[in-house]
Amino acid sequence: MSAGYLTCRIQYDVKKDEFIVNGDLNREGRSEVIEGFLRGQMGKGRDRTKPEKRDVYHITLNWYPENDRIEVSSDTGNKGLREGILMRYLARLSAEENI
Repeated sequence: MSAGYLTCRIQYDVKKDEFIVNGDLNREGRSEVIEGFLRGQMGKGRDRTKPEKRDVYHITLNWYPENDRIEVSSDTGNKGLREGILMRYLARLSAEENI
């Protein structure tokens, strides 16, 4: 953890409805960081920015454990699309746990 943060990189292929995820966080850590980020977005208002149209989207979350801060970058062009992809990923994680 020399960088001072842990990373979760998510690649979502829309056509295949498939996620490729990597980074420093384990499954439980990914879930906690994404849930924490999404909770922090509630009430921030609607993003009227036009979403990018892509077949594959990339989202990176960097979690700083010393102050629990989460930085996010994506190529979605729109926060609503970004959050929707993250929620879909969480739903997929939850469904896999119940199998």
